[in-house]
Amino acid sequence: MDYIYSRVSTDSQSTDPQLAELTRMFPQARVVSEVASGAKARPMLMSLVTRLTKEDRLIVSSLDRLGRRALDLLQLMEYLEAKGVVVKSIREGVDYSTPVGKMVTQIIASVAEMERNLISERTKAGLKAARLKGKVGGRPETISKETKAHAIDLVKTHNYSIRKAAKNTGISAGYLSKIIKRG
Repeated sequence: MDYIYSRVSTDSQSTDPQLAELTRMFPQARVVSEVASGAKARPMLMSLVTRLTKEDRLIVSSLDRLGRRALDLLQLMEYLEAKGVVVKSIREGVDYSTPVGKMVTQIIASVAEMERNLISERTKAGLKAARLKGKVGGRPETISKETKAHAIDLVKTHNYSIRKAAKNTGISAGYLSKIIKRG
């Protein structure tokens, strides 16, 4: 069975341009359309993806209709391939059931991996630069040194359990356990 998926990002946009071409090319296909911003979930797409079965074909006007980020798109493509679903994108002119289509998927995977690695490198460099300037990242401390010291004292000196000391000082047991282990 053929399924056409079309998506636009705002209510002021229309899926009509996508659907005009796709329904002309695939007149027997079932159509699923939705308005969903790139930052939000795509419930219609996710519902369709779960219903697709082996040898179904998912047809889109372009790959960016399926996901904004390369990683998300690649994960979806791999999931669909594992289910035996064929993805066909008109703009890119690629049928992902072919050897060329699979190569394009691998290229997307490589780009996604490079993107993740570059983001990680930039993040680490930024954190290092901030530390060199004396800035400390993370959530600001909300528990005073005195409260922490009192909680540690209750455990180490007065034989309180971590849970009991945490309850008496207003610190979570997990956090108290963590600061005790740090020493």
